[in-house]
Amino acid sequence: MEQVMSQDQAYAELRQALEAAVDRKMRSPRDFDFLANAILEKIHQSVSTSTLKRFWGYLPHYASIRLSTLDLLTQFLDYKDWEDFIHSRESQLHSPDTDADVQTPLPDGDTPSPKARYRWGMVALLALLLLGGAVLLWSGVFKENEEGAPVSKGQYILKRGQIFETSSDYLRLFGITTTERYWDQPVPHHEGIVIWGPEYHHPQWHNEGLRDSLMPTITEWWTPADSSLSASPASEAERQLLSAEKNENLYFTVMRTNELRITFMKNLIDTGFVFLGVYRTDLLRSDSTHVVWERVADECDLNNLTYLQQLRH
Repeated sequence: MEQVMSQDQAYAELRQALEAAVDRKMRSPRDFDFLANAILEKIHQSVSTSTLKRFWGYLPHYASIRLSTLDLLTQFLDYKDWEDFIHSRESQLHSPDTDADVQTPLPDGDTPSPKARYRWGMVALLALLLLGGAVLLWSGVFKENEEGAPVSKGQYILKRGQIFETSSDYLRLFGITTTERYWDQPVPHHEGIVIWGPEYHHPQWHNEGLRDSLMPTITEWWTPADSSLSASPASEAERQLLSAEKNENLYFTVMRTNELRITFMKNLIDTGFVFLGVYRTDLLRSDSTHVVWERVADECDLNNLTYLQQLRH
């Protein structure tokens, strides 16, 4: 009788296959960001990190996962869909190659002596002790990683398209724990470099650009909120004057400071933030009415932020 996998077993197989595909265990928010970005880059379809976290049980209240999401995850693994993945795995269950290993007995007269058994037992004990020490060391490093101190992460590079659920998820990568604002945070110990969190189609700051190509440029200009002044003709003239003054100040400020912005945009792909890259002002297309930011790097090495200085004008 053909063996059929249970749903839990099938989900476990899928999780294991996804981890093998990206050569990475899903243990931290960064791991789920990495997987979401890999899926986006390969099949050009988005699976949110929150969905992945619930599927792995990293977040509570996990009940089930939609078939459309299962299809995307298995397509990332080069299967046609979820059904094709299940069929392939069930075929392996009753394949002759999966039969239980047959233990080959020692030839007569080759039974280990008590002294040999003791020696091998000591070797095995020493190996276990060494393995336990390595696990404890790795666990300590991993705990430091979760606390978000960049110097303890090892190599970690942000890549365009990585998705973060909240601003805290990426701010802590730079050692920033404040929650006061996410749109203009200076990077510690790197003057003139800020972390920027613009909101796509913001009603006052606008932040326009080509969404499908993950915003190669971002056009920023300021208009006062409709509720700030009344709708009378005189008020409209005041609004226009206020806008002009604001945009002029913005333009001359960014020209003077020559800022670099490590940019995470809100509401571009989903309600979270997507990493777009490192931006600087486009001098030719910016003027006193608006500022155009151009992407000058798709990646950001968290352990070597000094190299960003060479991207300035």
